[in-house]
Amino acid sequence: MNLNKAFALRLKNLLLEKKISKYKLEKETGLTHSALRYIFNEVNVDVKFSTIVKVCNALDISLSDFFNDKIFDLNNLDVD
Repeated sequence: MNLNKAFALRLKNLLLEKKISKYKLEKETGLTHSALRYIFNEVNVDVKFSTIVKVCNALDISLSDFFNDKIFDLNNLDVD
């Protein structure tokens, strides 16, 4: 799995877990609707670090909590 897909899956799971809508995430992060659509549809080639930080702040979690998931196990990621 590539990193963009892993990011999108983790984000989808966290939104479900925290019962936060994509619309609320959009408002909390300041990201545009199209930027979030690109993330969820895995269109982005690379997700910016600043986007990850905005998402973590909006979800009130640390970066380490965000990445502390089996989705990001290096054995499962294609990082080439």
